[in-house]
Amino acid sequence: MSKSDFVIEEELRKLWRAIEQSPSTVMITDASGNIEYVNPKFTQLTGYTPEEVRGKNPRFLKPDNIPSERYRKLWETISSGGEWHGEFCNKKKNGELYWEYASVSPVRNSEGVIMNYIAVKEDITERKKMEDELRKLSHAIEQSPGTVMITDVKGNIEYVNPKFTQLTGYTPEEVMGRNPRFLKPDNIPSETYRKLWETITSGGEWRGEMCNKKKNGDIYWEFASISPVRNSKGVITHFIGVKEDITERKKAEEERNKHIQELEDLMSFSTITNEAVLDEELFKHIASALRVHFIPDIIAVIMLDRERNMLYVPFTEPHLPMQDIIKNEAALDPAMCIALKTGQIHVVNDIREKSPCECIRYKIEQGGYICFPLIAGGITFGMVMLFKKDMDSWKDDKIRRLMANYVGLTALALHRLELLDIAKHTNVTDELTGVYNHRFFNEILSKQLSLAKRRNENLCLLILNVDNFKNLSNTYSSSVGGSILQHTARILGDWLRDAGIIARYGNEAFAIIIPAMFKTRALVKADDLRRIIESAGFDVIETGQPLNVTVSIGVATFPEQATDQETLIKCANKALSRAEEEGGNRIASL
Repeated sequence: MSKSDFVIEEELRKLWRAIEQSPSTVMITDASGNIEYVNPKFTQLTGYTPEEVRGKNPRFLKPDNIPSERYRKLWETISSGGEWHGEFCNKKKNGELYWEYASVSPVRNSEGVIMNYIAVKEDITERKKMEDELRKLSHAIEQSPGTVMITDVKGNIEYVNPKFTQLTGYTPEEVMGRNPRFLKPDNIPSETYRKLWETITSGGEWRGEMCNKKKNGDIYWEFASISPVRNSKGVITHFIGVKEDITERKKAEEERNKHIQELEDLMSFSTITNEAVLDEELFKHIASALRVHFIPDIIAVIMLDRERNMLYVPFTEPHLPMQDIIKNEAALDPAMCIALKTGQIHVVNDIREKSPCECIRYKIEQGGYICFPLIAGGITFGMVMLFKKDMDSWKDDKIRRLMANYVGLTALALHRLELLDIAKHTNVTDELTGVYNHRFFNEILSKQLSLAKRRNENLCLLILNVDNFKNLSNTYSSSVGGSILQHTARILGDWLRDAGIIARYGNEAFAIIIPAMFKTRALVKADDLRRIIESAGFDVIETGQPLNVTVSIGVATFPEQATDQETLIKCANKALSRAEEEGGNRIASL
């Protein structure tokens, strides 16, 4: 035997021992797919001896309830010269099911003819169980084919399979003779590798995670099973490592941990904001949270004074005057603000590509800004603005959703404080009906008229009176009269929604202010309201039957009929008197 033949034979012997002692099962079939060889791991795993399986097709391991489609595709792949990778659910001799990850490929002779097929399969039953658990905690865990590495007893690489090259970018020639530690990133301590080496050199099998570095410098993670290979005398001659790429799983775990931390931060923020007793506290809390998570250059809170329908800026960080953030025209006309008008998040990612909103005064040469409306109780009452010089800071949907959560919690807390404040200032509402009282009606009508003049818009005033209210109260009781007024107020609220303002104007009268509406449209709306009340039916306990209630409505408009508050109210009252004089249950206008 020549020296070359001896080397080849020794190489083959080494590879044969590695296969015989591999922690993975190895199966070789002939060209027809009939088993010719299985290694000891196969017998250990399945319970079948080589004699029991020789000559059989591997499909005899398939459970009855598993479709044959995968096996058909497998055969099509390898018989056409390809390599097949995938998972199998098989059945042991004792009937137990087990899972394997298999790599099946053809073996050709010197003429390129397929003579055999070889399958290297890893028992992944426990891994499947682990994956099932991990799947509950993670959105996705991706599978990757395993790499195989064989080293000599000193740990120098003698063999790597093609998947190693595919994963790392290193060819076999580039890694041959080197210690696998060359894959270790510089910032990873060597303690794991020391323990690994102590385990396998003492004859044990090591399983664990490794962080390694590809040829192009990218970091990747593997789950490795490394065990010694012994010769016939039981002496360790090599080590074999079967490794699975788990980079995506590690990323998923990091993302999950990051998400958990974000939820914990949100819960803490919610607790803090619920304990706040002043708006200023809330603004500081939201600024602190946004600064930690998103590092904006400027944070501004812009609020809507709904009574005056004007904007104001109670908080900026760093401190800036209101006129440096928004234009005066926008402060007087909140409808100029897209976020407030639509109730939707508004984003400008790059100020060089998209012009800023017409309400923005702050000059930003590069970067962009994002506006989050403050919404609670179905009402938009302000917004939080963030400016940042970095390009495309707000493109990430996850970042926007997280910021929206913080702003949403702030809105709820502000709404809570507003409700507390309203409770402290009940003098602006009518105790019986819950709508604004007469005193506040005069104040708010004055503000709405000023706004209509500034915007050059129309405004309508409706004064509504319950027909025969005194007779109804005297016939039944004062409590019935109160119920009628309460029911009427609810109907008015449902009819008007947020399109105007309702106030208790007199004992049996209500005043309704509707901005930006012409007289013709107001008459149609008023008649619609009259019909709704007429057909509503008011329950009266004393009679046990619904009570029919009607109303008369006087309509006056600005500036068509009046240009000042006093004249507008007089016109509406005169119109109401005309409607009542003509028999009630009707509308009238001068």
